[in-house]
Amino acid sequence: MREILEPPTSLVQDGRALFGTYAGPIADVNLIDAQPFALPLPRALRALRLKEWQAFQFGNGRYFFVVALFNAKVLALAQLKVYDRERRSKHVFERKLPGWALTAPRNLLCSEMRYEGGGASLRFLNRLAEDRITIELDLPQTEDMPRLSGAVTALAAGCEPEVVCIPFSAKRGMYSHKGCLALEGELRLGDETLRFSPADSFLLMDDHKGYYAHVMRWDWVTGGGFDPRGRRIGFNLTRNASSDPNHYNENCVWIDGRLHLLPPVTFTRRPELEPEVWEIRDEAGEVEVDFVIELDGHVRVNAVVVESRYRGPFGRVRGYVRGVEGERVELDGLFGMGEDFYLRC
Repeated sequence: MREILEPPTSLVQDGRALFGTYAGPIADVNLIDAQPFALPLPRALRALRLKEWQAFQFGNGRYFFVVALFNAKVLALAQLKVYDRERRSKHVFERKLPGWALTAPRNLLCSEMRYEGGGASLRFLNRLAEDRITIELDLPQTEDMPRLSGAVTALAAGCEPEVVCIPFSAKRGMYSHKGCLALEGELRLGDETLRFSPADSFLLMDDHKGYYAHVMRWDWVTGGGFDPRGRRIGFNLTRNASSDPNHYNENCVWIDGRLHLLPPVTFTRRPELEPEVWEIRDEAGEVEVDFVIELDGHVRVNAVVVESRYRGPFGRVRGYVRGVEGERVELDGLFGMGEDFYLRC
């Protein structure tokens, strides 16, 4: 089982990343200072291999949003998806960008990540030193999305994050800061006003940096909502390239902001079922989760330097995980998204 450590001041010291699971934000996520390869590389070449992004999933009983600024250096992406569970309809805003168009922050305590261009603006105002993150959105109407504007603020007070640095090899790995936070704010989507409050809304976050291999590959499902007792529940289940998943993984559940770590998991996809189900299990019986696909999503790119076979469905969740002191935490009724991720770049 993983141990939760006090966060270091800097993630990289003397050229080596400090692998582990940490209890709070890291003041300087300086993964760029690591020497992750067999031969030392200059900073500019390391920067080209360092993938960086911030992504948020948030919603209430009806709407589920995904907003991300993703920089793979060969290409970058500004993206927002909104799914109306009542109408079973999806709207998408997406712009493919050169890598220099996005700059990722080195901490979440007081920083910003943004994209502005062509009449669109996505701004992530990271203020965890003040227990909040604000997402400001102003997107023009397109064929795939009504005009969207407004802001929501994630409230981090009392919410325990999961901050990890996971090895892919002895010197190379990834960092992620995840959490399940309360949410408040208001967005205008076309003619509709969408309101979010801590009583009915949640936000899942991922601040991420990684020295991934030439081929990036992972399985992932995350989701959130409220259980019958009115508790805000969020979970993260991933199978990635960790070299030692028993000691280094990013699986967890949050119950009203309280973090509980979970063991490594495997994914089994059942395309023969209607609707398709992704079964997520561990060896000890702590995780028995089904992700039931409600709306699928695919992105395929096959170019000279980039190949993507990405699948990112939305769906409902059923099953349970074991929480604090072995409590069976029911996940039935939660909603979220999955990824079957493949990117060669």
